[in-house]
Amino acid sequence: MSKVTTVSIVICLLGAALSAQQAIQTKTNSKDQQQYVWIAAGKFLMGCSPSDHNCSADESPRHPVEITHGFWMGQTPVTVGAWKRYSASAGKPALPDADHFGRKINAATGDDNQPAVEVTWTNARAFCQWAGMRLPTEAEWEYAARAGTLGAAYGDEIDKIAWYGDNSGKKALDSAEAFRFDPTKYEKRLFGNANGPKDVKLKAPNPWGLYDMLGNVAQWVSDYYGPTYYMVSEPLDPAGPKTGTQRVLRGGSWNAVPNNVRVSNRITNPPEDEVNTFGFRCAGDLP
Repeated sequence: MSKVTTVSIVICLLGAALSAQQAIQTKTNSKDQQQYVWIAAGKFLMGCSPSDHNCSADESPRHPVEITHGFWMGQTPVTVGAWKRYSASAGKPALPDADHFGRKINAATGDDNQPAVEVTWTNARAFCQWAGMRLPTEAEWEYAARAGTLGAAYGDEIDKIAWYGDNSGKKALDSAEAFRFDPTKYEKRLFGNANGPKDVKLKAPNPWGLYDMLGNVAQWVSDYYGPTYYMVSEPLDPAGPKTGTQRVLRGGSWNAVPNNVRVSNRITNPPEDEVNTFGFRCAGDLP
């Protein structure tokens, strides 16, 4: 190999390293005091990953999408501490202190670093508006979650990047087997094992510096749900169907079986549902 070629390779590697460092830009939102990460504009293939054999029909067809404008994305799901600031500043009520099992959640945990849960889509949108932001679109969420990766998750080992049914309790659990054995008692089984939401930032981030994009809490996005929307999705900045009765959540959660903790997996619920696995993060232009 010539000296010129060697020098060229070294320069390219140094340039790539600098680009990787520069790619992660973070800023604090003065309103909610949360950290946000800059997500540059770009193109990606949205939907079921080629190597993913767990996709549902609504994750297809895989289709090209371009996000034409960069945006800021919450580095983590919105936390209990951030919600408390919102509640005090905007005069909004506190979130529920316990779920239907009596599990302590939100402020009752005494832990401001836990993700806010049992947040409706409407309340999530209101928080983001107060913070000078908005809910991300479903396309923005998947683009940010993938962070240039092509697989079903942005890491090779799910335990390193996500809290889910297997690892969010006192003891390791085969959540898929527990669900198959008796789905009617699945939630009770997890409650008995002390499974629940965990502090943000305890797992490894994706390549763009975003934490808990998979697992911990499922995250509301702005879109209405359409099971066949991918067949007619706009190639530029798609924003979902114009109308609908349900909204989309992404990312899986602390009680999910492994097959549901994937970047293309879509969850759908009525927007006013309060669920102990539902949280959110904000996106947009920082105030």
